[in-house]
Amino acid sequence: MKGKIEATMMAAALVAVGAQADGFGSGANAFSLDFVNIGYAGNAADVSTGYGAVADSYRMGMHEITIDQFAKARAADSRIGDGDENPWSIGVNGAALNTSWLEAAKFSNYLTSGTYNGGAYQFSDVNTLTGVDRAAAVGTYGTVYVLPTEDEWYKAAFLKSDGSAYTLYASGDPVPGIETDANYGGFGGTYSSPWDVGTGNAENNGTFDMNGNVREWNESAWDGTLDNMGESRVVRDGAFHSDEALLRSSNRIGFSPSIEGNTIGFRVAAIPEPSSVAMVGMVSGLGFFIRRRLMM
Repeated sequence: MKGKIEATMMAAALVAVGAQADGFGSGANAFSLDFVNIGYAGNAADVSTGYGAVADSYRMGMHEITIDQFAKARAADSRIGDGDENPWSIGVNGAALNTSWLEAAKFSNYLTSGTYNGGAYQFSDVNTLTGVDRAAAVGTYGTVYVLPTEDEWYKAAFLKSDGSAYTLYASGDPVPGIETDANYGGFGGTYSSPWDVGTGNAENNGTFDMNGNVREWNESAWDGTLDNMGESRVVRDGAFHSDEALLRSSNRIGFSPSIEGNTIGFRVAAIPEPSSVAMVGMVSGLGFFIRRRLMM
């Protein structure tokens, strides 16, 4: 009875924020990811920073990828990562850290195709990225899982769910709260390591931990133009130990895609938005399949 009640409560929570759970893997390596819909396609950028304009609807991962989820994908395809994703020796629901941008991209491909090299990110070998092509991947797979672009990440974090305005913090609060109030520990606060993903309150669009916990890789190049597969990529958000300035919408840093850091993790987005996938299927005559499990 307890399990049924908990499942019902989770279903209600997901429906309340317009979320879906997509399933991946099989057997002992099966896992699911929750996504929230990000609407208001064609929205304007935040005038204070120039970021956040996104032409199309998409879904954003509700949570950062966990150690357990990454480990299950890696168990299915060992080329995804190198097994050092738990540098803090925390539980399975902690964020997967020490993940390079390349590893995060390979994980995203695995969600799309079941292999490290089938999806939006093309590799000539496990460590050499040769291209990024979302459109081609959508044409092949229908639903594609990707690292969010900087604009996609920014919009999901800082644009209010009614599309009315951008906020300075992903929590939507005028100042960041403490710990569970806004998923923020604060410099010198009680957190000495990352916490379990999903701790605290939902943010502007139903996500968690875009306002603290760990920093997150974005797909976008640091200089805004991806003309060199080895160039630095954007990292957004502050971490569990950051001061409030690092949680502001203006904060962005960049690192080489091969760098691993013990405060850097990631979340994934799903494209295109489901109704767009349906149109692709009808036009092509090939149909489509979305690995979605509604928790209801």
